[in-house]
Amino acid sequence: MKPINLIATFIIVALISGCCRNDCANTYIIEGVVIELATGLPCVGFEVVMEEQVLENGVLNGFFETAGTANTDEAGFFTISFPRKSALEYRIGIDEEGWFGISEDINPDDFSPDIPVHIDMEAVPKAELSVNIINQIPSAELDKLRFRFLEDFEHYTTCGTDWRVFEGASVDTTINCILPGNVWMPYLHIDQSGEEDVEVSDSIYCVAFETTSLEIPF
Repeated sequence: MKPINLIATFIIVALISGCCRNDCANTYIIEGVVIELATGLPCVGFEVVMEEQVLENGVLNGFFETAGTANTDEAGFFTISFPRKSALEYRIGIDEEGWFGISEDINPDDFSPDIPVHIDMEAVPKAELSVNIINQIPSAELDKLRFRFLEDFEHYTTCGTDWRVFEGASVDTTINCILPGNVWMPYLHIDQSGEEDVEVSDSIYCVAFETTSLEIPF
């Protein structure tokens, strides 16, 4: 190859490489895998949203803006590329119907141009539980039942573990709450209507994406 052709080739390669480096220098990448917590199976088709809180002209926006989005593939994998900005905070999240929301903060210092940040997330499906407390005939005004759930599932429930007390002859109350799907919810109730307390401890299996019903007569 003639020297002039070598020089021309070198210039073209240098220009192309320079463009790629410039583009990469202005791009951040985040990737990861989303799985179901209980089974480890991939969550397919979930929308993952990357948000940023940006400093513009010395002024901090008081809200998060969407930096990029992606859907998980058949392996639960996702990747998001987004422009590099003067961000003070990043946040990645999932808000899928029928699942507990996911939101995780990411330090901007974790990012380097064109070097993917890897973050895996575990998703938890929702289930609904409906507990009907009812005083059956014959009943009396001094009848009393104490009831409580025995598992709090951390922040994945609205059921609570506090004691609930039901008194009177005409009790017919329903407790509705949300908890993780495909789990056993243990509970305890104490019937204090008679001379001696009657204590019952049991559990009920709550299927994901469904409402499970339980009736407790006293």
